[in-house]
Amino acid sequence: MVSCCMHRSLRAILILPAFVFLACSQPAAQSQQQEVEALRKEIEILKRDLAEVREFLKVVTKGQFGAARIEDKTIDLTGAPVNGQASAKLTLVEISDYHCPFCRRHFQQTQPQIYSEFVNTGKVRHVFIHYPIDQLHPDAFRSHEAASCAQDQGKFWELHTKLFEAPAKTTDQIVAIAQTAGLDSTALKACMDSGKYSKAVRESVANMQELGADSTPLFLIGLTPAPGQPMKIVQVIKGAYPFSEFKTRLEGMLK
Repeated sequence: MVSCCMHRSLRAILILPAFVFLACSQPAAQSQQQEVEALRKEIEILKRDLAEVREFLKVVTKGQFGAARIEDKTIDLTGAPVNGQASAKLTLVEISDYHCPFCRRHFQQTQPQIYSEFVNTGKVRHVFIHYPIDQLHPDAFRSHEAASCAQDQGKFWELHTKLFEAPAKTTDQIVAIAQTAGLDSTALKACMDSGKYSKAVRESVANMQELGADSTPLFLIGLTPAPGQPMKIVQVIKGAYPFSEFKTRLEGMLK
């Protein structure tokens, strides 16, 4: 009997903690699950708050926050269309897309003032870089090919102006526009049909993406380099800002 009671007692001693553990573990597990769910909700709130902070910083830094830093890099301008005097102290590089509405707004509203005060007075050179963005403007590529073909006729800027005034989607539309700009339309169409500048325009896009350009219009400012040398990028203007922004930046560098 003593032995049997001892076995019963031992069994009770061993089983009791198990019951206690099971009784306590269920509420503990529920509590832990609730804590995990509460933590998950807090993380979601923090993510939304962080996204709002990032957007705010993009606005106050004029799009520079989170973007690849382009300043201090160099850009090869060999063969790019250029307007202005070679002796100009500064060079303003425009990276643009003929079908981009913000690029067109810059061309119509801001560029005339830049030319009047800085390019025509010999202070700044203006260089254009092709950057048609297929994902946004799938029909723009042909216009950039056409502008390159127009450069063969020494009439890049004439067609460039027309393409911004009336964006064209087809070769026939571009050829019709080219005629109003004084180009040899037959030669232009032949150049476009041959695909002579297709590779060059795609390489221009790839080079700008590698540089860190992720939108248009994008403007790079630097001291005018010696012939054949790349330009060191000193300042960047991202977007179609009013003339006052360009005036402040250019005058600051001219001093």
